[in-house]
Amino acid sequence: MSGTHSSADTREGPEAHQEHSSEMTAQSRSLRNSLITLAVFFALVAALLLAVPGLHSVADRITDASVGWVAAAIGLELLSCAGYVILFELLFGRLGWHLASRLALAELAVNAAFSLSGLGGIMLGAWVMRSKGISLQRIATRSVELFLLTSAINVVATAVIGIPMWLGLLPGSTDPLLTLIPAAAAIAAIIATLVLATWAQGYAQSVSQAHRNVSAVLATLSAGVRGVLKLLRHPDPRLSGTLIYWLCDTLVLYTCLIAYGSTPSFWVVAMAYLVGMLANSLPIPGGLVAVEGGLTGMLLLFGVKPASYVLAAVLTYRAIALWVPSLIGSVAFISIRREIGRPLANRARPAER
Repeated sequence: MSGTHSSADTREGPEAHQEHSSEMTAQSRSLRNSLITLAVFFALVAALLLAVPGLHSVADRITDASVGWVAAAIGLELLSCAGYVILFELLFGRLGWHLASRLALAELAVNAAFSLSGLGGIMLGAWVMRSKGISLQRIATRSVELFLLTSAINVVATAVIGIPMWLGLLPGSTDPLLTLIPAAAAIAAIIATLVLATWAQGYAQSVSQAHRNVSAVLATLSAGVRGVLKLLRHPDPRLSGTLIYWLCDTLVLYTCLIAYGSTPSFWVVAMAYLVGMLANSLPIPGGLVAVEGGLTGMLLLFGVKPASYVLAAVLTYRAIALWVPSLIGSVAFISIRREIGRPLANRARPAER
């Protein structure tokens, strides 16, 4: 990343230090409050399971979970986190592996706590990298690429699984509402993104100086899409992190179902996961309640039964998917506190894009 910092960006002094310290305090407080929210949510869930007669069967199911399979689910979630780290290092390799891996894990903690389709974590990463002197344009373009890649795997998987399932080539439902329509929407989203990027590139060049901010946003979007397409044309082994990130998290849900004695088809679980996790884009801390409801509802619609098993498995999955990245990411976040504001060494990285 040539030209990643300037004297203005890497200014040293009491004012800059105080600014970084104040922002770090705010970030720490937000993450801490979100972790408290997660703890309160799961405490309330436990209380409801024990207090509401109709939910006693779910509480009983949770205590009957296979410890071995739950342990396997935790291992898969750790692999999912590793996939995100690999992808992050591909895009932000200038940071060096040591810092990039910790920042990626910190982003995962924020994503787990704040939801918003990963935007919260990307914002944290952008702030840390900006404090280290990386240019705003570089951060913005790479962040768009990261967001597109982590979103694209879900969109592509929805189409790749949904259409064959609708045609009866994969086990599951042939109901077009559950398969064909989500797949068609996914294909439409891919086409719309490509068209928007092409339009944005041309429009950004024609926008007057008075609309410089609009032009910058459109140019960044277009550059991000072009960067992703370039990666796909000349794939790097680290691009596999995208698949690992999605697949292992899906397998966590699948493994949790097995832990309670339910063995649906993997394709059913994957499709239910893809559609049900759309609730994760809602502005709700951790996607709490919305994601649980979406996943449980989709699994039931796909015929996974009984409901008590499904709800117990979903709650276990969510506990693992939220707490594993939150805990390891919080440790990573604390470990990078001392590096905030320190400029990067101006060293070349041959393998970097």
